[in-house]
Amino acid sequence: MKKILISSVAIIALILFISNFFIKPDTIKIGLIGALTGKYSLTENDILNGVQLALDTHNYKVNNKKIELILKDDKHDAALNKKYINEFIQNDVKIIIGNFTTSMTKVSLPIINKYDDMFMIAVGSAGNSFSAKDDRFFRVHVANNEQRFDGFTQKMIKDNYKKIYMIYDPINKAYTKDFIENFEKSFVKNGGEKFLSHNKTDVNLDLLVNDIKKTNPDLILIAANSVDSAKVVQYIRMKNINTKVASSEWAMTNDFIINGGKSVEGVLFNIEYDSTSNKKEFISFKEKYIKKYKTQPTIFSSQAYELTQIIIDALKNSDESKIKEQILSKKVYQGLQDEIIFDEYGDVKRKFYSYIIKDGQYERVNN
Repeated sequence: MKKILISSVAIIALILFISNFFIKPDTIKIGLIGALTGKYSLTENDILNGVQLALDTHNYKVNNKKIELILKDDKHDAALNKKYINEFIQNDVKIIIGNFTTSMTKVSLPIINKYDDMFMIAVGSAGNSFSAKDDRFFRVHVANNEQRFDGFTQKMIKDNYKKIYMIYDPINKAYTKDFIENFEKSFVKNGGEKFLSHNKTDVNLDLLVNDIKKTNPDLILIAANSVDSAKVVQYIRMKNINTKVASSEWAMTNDFIINGGKSVEGVLFNIEYDSTSNKKEFISFKEKYIKKYKTQPTIFSSQAYELTQIIIDALKNSDESKIKEQILSKKVYQGLQDEIIFDEYGDVKRKFYSYIIKDGQYERVNN
């Protein structure tokens, strides 16, 4: 009898071993969509780097389930974006990281919001039109609302910058429109004047230079990607316009300094990111990032890393179809530097820092 029992146990153990060896573990699919090639790819590849580094720290696993990261390059094209979002849905991908630009998020969301088990979370897409909406979309980046700019505009008024010339990217107008409107509201509220003019990054640059000289602003404000922003600053400096320049966080990448060279010295930024942070979590992230990618992290790679850690944390306590509900039940997450606080709509509150480019580096400025 004892021999029969031992044999039975051995057979059961063998069956379990064979089952575990040949049967694939459950897989959680996470989609990432963005312009991984083309004009906006510098920023979006920073995001991809941050996501992959975070998944590395978990060996692409959570709760003994394998994580499969599925990449889609929409080339910032609305038709491609729709196609890939629908492919995610058809292939049972419940979690999507994207889109970076507000204009592409406006394409994705009407599709995703049809499904109660879908969830999209983004770095970027700061357009205020997504704020205070009970939908399937969260972001770890602060929206372009009026209050978001108050600290920066108060500093500008204090430094006697009261007349602003605005330059913006017309392609991602869903983002830049909100940026302009809410920055201007905050600026006027705090003692500045309405913007002298609005102009585009794709206009004839000689016409742009003439218009700036004619209006004589105290400060030039740019809301555009790093490449276009650097191009504009280089050109106006070449034409002997030495007016102070401030930029949206969209351009605050390593490539802005590389492309702009000495021309971008002195450009101001105000962002929810502290590249000089001495928090041990951030220092560890920074060391791992530099080791893996041989370059410094940016706000976008940092927030992508945080975003992915939030997804992993939620998956430890919920399945893929309940990520939104799980994040809302926790609300407060410790980021690499400061707390990330979600409200009931998935909008976040974060601490802001001011920076200036000095000697080819981003240097923090005390507000």
